[in-house]
Amino acid sequence: MITYANAKNFKSLRDIEFNLNKTKNKTNNFIAIYGENGSGKTNIVELFKFLQQLTMARVTDVLINKIPIEISKRQEDIEEQLPREIKQLSLLSMNYNEYRMIDEKEPTEIKYGFKIDDKDGFYYIKFNDEVIEEKLYFLAGKQNGYLFEITKQGEKINKSLNKNIFLNEQYNKKLMEIIDMYWGKYSFLSLVFFEIFEKNKDYVFNNITENIIKVIIQIMGMTVHVDKGTVRMISDSLVKERKLTNIERGYIKKEQIDVLKRCENVLNIFFTQGYADIKEVKYNIIEKRDIINYELYFYKMIGGEIKSIPSKIESAGTRRILEQFNALIGALLGETVIIDEIDNGIHDVLMKNIIMSIKDEITGQLIITTHNTLLLEVLPKENIYILSTDYNGNKIINSLKDYGIKIQKNNNARDLYFKGLFGGIPTTDYIDFEEIKYALKDSKDNKKEDVDENKS
Repeated sequence: MITYANAKNFKSLRDIEFNLNKTKNKTNNFIAIYGENGSGKTNIVELFKFLQQLTMARVTDVLINKIPIEISKRQEDIEEQLPREIKQLSLLSMNYNEYRMIDEKEPTEIKYGFKIDDKDGFYYIKFNDEVIEEKLYFLAGKQNGYLFEITKQGEKINKSLNKNIFLNEQYNKKLMEIIDMYWGKYSFLSLVFFEIFEKNKDYVFNNITENIIKVIIQIMGMTVHVDKGTVRMISDSLVKERKLTNIERGYIKKEQIDVLKRCENVLNIFFTQGYADIKEVKYNIIEKRDIINYELYFYKMIGGEIKSIPSKIESAGTRRILEQFNALIGALLGETVIIDEIDNGIHDVLMKNIIMSIKDEITGQLIITTHNTLLLEVLPKENIYILSTDYNGNKIINSLKDYGIKIQKNNNARDLYFKGLFGGIPTTDYIDFEEIKYALKDSKDNKKEDVDENKS
């Protein structure tokens, strides 16, 4: 569970505190973020995408170097045949400057608060074009403490690894050498994750206690949906519970048929209840030896007849729901899921029904950005967050409960939001398109005069 995220000089966020706690001791497991276009809602989501990329960076670089050059050159041509993880590698490649505020000399700082097994902790990172400070505070032995602290002063790297976490003295020395070689370009979390990924897992787990492993697993287990795609890397054991490489079509081994059937059953329940014309959802299966080729079909009532429609030619809104479906299931099963623009291309009423149906069943955490104001009428105020911007471009994000305004049925949150009481809404009432039309006309006339002058 994410409890807070504070950032300085991160993209358009100069200095922002995002507190996800419902009460002092309880964290919100569902949050809907509102704000006007361009206010920085996507950058809030990018905070979590950055955390995953940061942790994945060393593994990503190694995997990219292992991909044959001819495959990377032909990636667009063979997109559907590539495993999802390979398709995402280009998105996961680490570039610190991509997350820095433009024309900013001061470093970027981010602090993530989290709760694992009811124990609080935080992870802190400071960077410019490389990492210059990093620390993790969590359960170290029987009490909370710093698991590691690493800083860079000039060319010198100061490093402190907690002896209650890094148990083997010989392995500790090896980690120190790894830090000297790679830290800065990569975070220490990334270096430890690479050790787990590359080395014998039992060897690593015997030399590093589980608390730092738990933090890495939680980070890599998050699902982050942004416009550039889905970022999610997680262990095989969890993938096998419910994940298909592609929910719409692809190939699986014959022994994974139960996974496919379970997914089919869930999709069937969801779409037949959510759509009036969908009567059944089913996978078309072709078996070839030990491989199953599957493709998702919707059986829809059209003109009094049931028609079989492949999902690949369905509407943009339905395809959007399919893209997000596995993520929503993840929130039900205890994962942290962050989705940007969840309602993009989806009818307001359908999205309202989806959110209200799933909200109380979430065992993990679901954080969304949205423009669906119908939700404002029905969501508790602690679930609604407004990202507002002042005239100096400073961002503030608060839940409605922080405003101390009494919300009633005849004066609900939606009405108050439209009145501008919470900010996060366009302040311009009227755009003079007539003036725009004349500006275009003047431009056209000036161009014509220039042509006439050239002729003369």
